Amino acid sequence: MRIVIVEDEAPIREGIAKILHKINPDYELAGTAADGKEGYELINSTEPDLVIMDIEMPKMDGLKMLGKLRGEGNQCKVLILSAYSDFNYAKQAIELNIENYLLKPIKIPELKRALQQIENALEKEQSRDMAFSVEGIFLACLNGQIKPDAQFHSLTKERYGFTVEEPAEVFVLWLGSGYEEQKKTARELLEDVGDHTVKFASCVIESDAWQMLIMILYRLPREATQYQYFRTSVVPMLCSNLKSPAVCLWRSVDSLLELPKVMEEMLREREWNLLLEKGSLIRQEDIEAIKTVPLKHPTELEDKACQAAKRGDKEKVIEYFKLLFEYYKKALHTPDEIKKSVIRFSWSVFNAYKETQGIEADLKIQNILQAISEAVSWDQIGSSLKELFEIIDLEIPEEEAMPVSVLVQKAQQQIRKYYDQGITLEEVANKLFVSEEYLSALFKKETGTTFSETIRKYRIEKVKELLLDTHLKLNQIAELAGYSDPKYMSKVFKEEMGMLPNEFRKSVH
Repeated sequence: MRIVIVEDEAPIREGIAKILHKINPDYELAGTAADGKEGYELINSTEPDLVIMDIEMPKMDGLKMLGKLRGEGNQCKVLILSAYSDFNYAKQAIELNIENYLLKPIKIPELKRALQQIENALEKEQSRDMAFSVEGIFLACLNGQIKPDAQFHSLTKERYGFTVEEPAEVFVLWLGSGYEEQKKTARELLEDVGDHTVKFASCVIESDAWQMLIMILYRLPREATQYQYFRTSVVPMLCSNLKSPAVCLWRSVDSLLELPKVMEEMLREREWNLLLEKGSLIRQEDIEAIKTVPLKHPTELEDKACQAAKRGDKEKVIEYFKLLFEYYKKALHTPDEIKKSVIRFSWSVFNAYKETQGIEADLKIQNILQAISEAVSWDQIGSSLKELFEIIDLEIPEEEAMPVSVLVQKAQQQIRKYYDQGITLEEVANKLFVSEEYLSALFKKETGTTFSETIRKYRIEKVKELLLDTHLKLNQIAELAGYSDPKYMSKVFKEEMGMLPNEFRKSVH
């Protein structure tokens, strides 16, 4: 809450400023003024949430100052502190829409209660304004939480120039696993599209749960669609600036009230990305025009892959999977049929390998197959199959020749390379296309230490090296070893070495 104090008595003015900080350190003092004229100028320039003011002041008294502000449409909150209990003063103040009127000398508990009430009122107003913002209205439409009446339509038309019963167009950008990393860039690109056109108004909404950005186009020209513009200009621009996967979808709606149903349909339509070229703009009409043929599952190829799995011939299994994907390209099949075929093929290969090796990984395999069933891009299917190949370790290396699996070796390489850059288990798991839980369990099983313990070991060794071979200060050493806080580095070092870093440096010199 930003506050301005307008009070002619300097000790009171300075005292209130100090008290405000003690009541709540988050209160921001935007400025102070010693008279009404100075206060009027300060309030106009700083636009505070709250003005704490006296009434009797030189040059312009408080009520005249407030009357002038209200006449100009300034509706900031006002708390009056006055030595005058005259009812006429209070009456005038109330008519000027103040929040409270406290008599001097001010009691801190009273002031604290008054400030809290004002803060609560501001929060309610901000929530209400947010709910009635364009984004708030569209979110309510998306969630099916809006039941508009004539007054609501009148308000949205007056304030924003549209009603929720008017036609709109919806552009969806799904980013999948790259959503968190790219949503800021993607949003800026989409907002830039909206900022540089006069043909429509737009609002971009982030949907973390669906890993997508939803751009709603409204106030559209009659009998005109922006589909061609987005297909030929916007989508290529997005694809050139964003990493895969990036799936784009389009839909025209007769009313924004249709959004809940439309979004469900668009979520299902994402999987058609498996059939279309990169950079396509998927829409319902185009999907309906695709002529697919029933998929006949390649059982002969599946049998060959299963025999190779039983022999432990990893190269052949991978070759048969490649032939499987080539088989899918010979004709157009529905995404659902393709995914069911991949799942059947993968499940058969796993069971063939399981028969000869006696492994127990049914739950992990079920999770992988579930991920394939929900996939909307070949990247996702490929990642799931890589995880499958890690579980079905078909090369079966000699224990002496390879004390840890290829997966753990790769994880160790990542640690050695990035331990001083804040690398996390999640980042390494993503790079290796496996789940955090699986990598963590396998890493501990094969190395005897956890992922975090291994990083800690590398960092401590780096700290020791820098303490011995350089004259760097502890904050510099901490940064080079991957610690953001030198005190925390010292704490960890003492736990490992039994002494603080400076003590260790002295002990060896």
